[in-house]
Amino acid sequence: MGELGQDQFDNLEKHTQWGIDVLEKYIKFVKERTEIELSYAKQLRNLSKKYQPKKNSKEEEEYRYTSTRAFLATLNEMNDYAGQHEVISENMTSLITGELTRYVQELKQERKS
Repeated sequence: MGELGQDQFDNLEKHTQWGIDVLEKYIKFVKERTEIELSYAKQLRNLSKKYQPKKNSKEEEEYRYTSTRAFLATLNEMNDYAGQHEVISENMTSLITGELTRYVQELKQERKS
């Protein structure tokens, strides 16, 4: 074992395993969070779509008036908001989950060595 005594080696092993466990728990958390973001975005989009006026309908005709135009603007804004939540989810998936998963794999390789 050289410079490292068995106790120190065991402590180091426990510490690195703990670090890996924490990272894996965080990765799982981020994955669940991204699922919530996507689900929320989908629900917002569906709600916006549900209240959009039908093309060439009497309802669409009514959207020329100020009060109804404000409602249409709200629906469009909500659709944009849904898109932002999709972007949050995509970024978390690629930047956090992807990078940390690779890092955990590297740590596990180092532990084997």
